[in-house]
Amino acid sequence: MDKGMAVIGVFGYIVLVIGYIIASTYLSPKKRTIFHVLFGFLTAFILVGIVLRGLGILSGPRVVQVVLLSMGVTATLMIALFLYYRKKGGFPGLSIGSSPKMVAHPGSGASVPARPDAIGKNGREEMDEILPETIYSLDTIFSEGFSVLLYGPTGSGKTFGIVFDHLKKLEASGRLDGVVLIPCTDGMEDYDLLSKPIPIGPEEKVRMLLDLSKQFPEVDFSAISRTLGDWTRVEGPLKAAFRRASNGERLAVVFDELNRASRSARNLVLKAIDPVLGHYELHDFTSGEILNAPIGALQFCATCNLGASYSQTHDLDESLLDRFQSVLFVDYSTKLERRILAAEGLGKEQADRLVHVAVSLRDAYKMGHLAAPLSTRHLKNWARAIARGADPVSSARSLWVDRLIAHDRHGYPDTDQVQAILEILGLNFLSGPASTPNGSEKNNPGIASRRVSREDRM
Repeated sequence: MDKGMAVIGVFGYIVLVIGYIIASTYLSPKKRTIFHVLFGFLTAFILVGIVLRGLGILSGPRVVQVVLLSMGVTATLMIALFLYYRKKGGFPGLSIGSSPKMVAHPGSGASVPARPDAIGKNGREEMDEILPETIYSLDTIFSEGFSVLLYGPTGSGKTFGIVFDHLKKLEASGRLDGVVLIPCTDGMEDYDLLSKPIPIGPEEKVRMLLDLSKQFPEVDFSAISRTLGDWTRVEGPLKAAFRRASNGERLAVVFDELNRASRSARNLVLKAIDPVLGHYELHDFTSGEILNAPIGALQFCATCNLGASYSQTHDLDESLLDRFQSVLFVDYSTKLERRILAAEGLGKEQADRLVHVAVSLRDAYKMGHLAAPLSTRHLKNWARAIARGADPVSSARSLWVDRLIAHDRHGYPDTDQVQAILEILGLNFLSGPASTPNGSEKNNPGIASRRVSREDRM
């Protein structure tokens, strides 16, 4: 009898472990804690029972009965909580009710929802939550004047969709006097931020010669002409921003794609954004000048792309990253994209279809079935073409399909990936009302899609 009950107890405990793993997998970290506590309490209770049995305080059958009773109570509580949370809001990754129709990627085994109207309410909310909610705390970060570094995939709207959006709000409210954008490139050195070379036009060169001849009348005019070249230097963007801030202006300085700048430029930025005794300090080694700006007069922002696929970028060392008070990863934002698509003139249904295609293709990219994701930049260009009357499928084929797929060593595209993308496009645009603004037969997406598919097979 003891052995039979012990076996039942062991198998019951194993079943309880499996149920615990399944339940906790689909819960948020906060709700998962409840299951951790319950399961931990049960495990501790069993261990205490074993110890008491070893000390002879409890008899064998009594220990097994107590363990089985505690397991039953805990399992009942877990099932009740699981059903409660499932009914309340559902779990990510767990389908509730009817499953949406799926489309498989040929040769890959990957599946994505076929159409946006098959996703349901929870699916749409998940699409909108691709960008973490913490990104909206940037309102507070920017309003406090913190320096911020945003990194994420290319074309996700980091610079103009997020940074400039927040800075323009501050500028409109009178808390900023201007925004200075510094595009960073691999050839940009530290002295380019301090003094920028510009060509001298003929009229400007004559004016400079006359001014120099007046300033140095004892020097021969031809000698002055020989010393004056075709280029001159003016204040670089970072030095000009420091000078404006030292004169009382409140500015935001944005380093776009900071990790593309050279090491010398990044080292200069590191020193410039590091506050010293209540102010920012810039040393111009080209002239020996030192410019000071109050901390409240300058706000530094930067964007960058990190990852092995960005070959022309450099690593940002810990010292530079530590100078930014906020470092955030920015993924593609469907909320931002819907605003962009609405600004391009697309209706809600049309925008939902485009966004759903983008999300599906990004999921395929994350699973390794595509070479690149559909960026916000490409999505905006695609929407602009559709708003002007282009067919969604054929315009996608012309604009960005070949950008997302892999190519062999001879440069030929992966036909399986092309066909998978065309199937997703067809399932989103072949049925239902006409996808183009005028809805004419000429722009009917079904006709265009069948034409594109035949051409692709040829």
